[in-house]
Amino acid sequence: MGSKHTELDKQFRPTAVHRGVAVMAITLPYEFDTSGVVKQIMRGVLGVLLVVLVGILYSLLISQSIPAAIQLLLCAAVATYFGRLFLRSLTGSLGTITADAVVVQPSRLYGYRLAGPAGRFAFSQFQAVRVERILTPPIDVPGGPHERVCLVGKLGTPDILIARTAKDAGRTLGNELATMLKLPYQEEFAPY
Repeated sequence: MGSKHTELDKQFRPTAVHRGVAVMAITLPYEFDTSGVVKQIMRGVLGVLLVVLVGILYSLLISQSIPAAIQLLLCAAVATYFGRLFLRSLTGSLGTITADAVVVQPSRLYGYRLAGPAGRFAFSQFQAVRVERILTPPIDVPGGPHERVCLVGKLGTPDILIARTAKDAGRTLGNELATMLKLPYQEEFAPY
């Protein structure tokens, strides 16, 4: 049986420590789903639009306030603009790393395809496993420092987001994936 990591499994913990290095003990096939955050954001945008639509109907039919309906229509336009921007820009991946390739399926939300790669990619199409370490700003924000683990594609191959992790688990996962896939390991700091 393979191992699985989803957005709900944020406290992804090492299974052992060997010579001071955490070991995850990843097995193939390795299933991943990093589309949960994107889906949650898009559900929030749709929720705002639904509330605004109810407000427009109330303003037109019950209170008969045209100025209120126009203002709510402007709010809907702004929310729609940002929703489309998020739909095109935020990426997530859903797929499986098998013994010979990475198979990525398109992520969907209510029938709409989310941004992100799809297809079957041989390991030879990737140049490295990259861990992007995200440090939180000096203000108090939820989540704390975390990482994104990506397979970095060669020219013509997209980068594939494999996991979002917390508290250095991404470094461990990235090292194990790099070893398993026989790819170089890269680590960099990225903006929030």
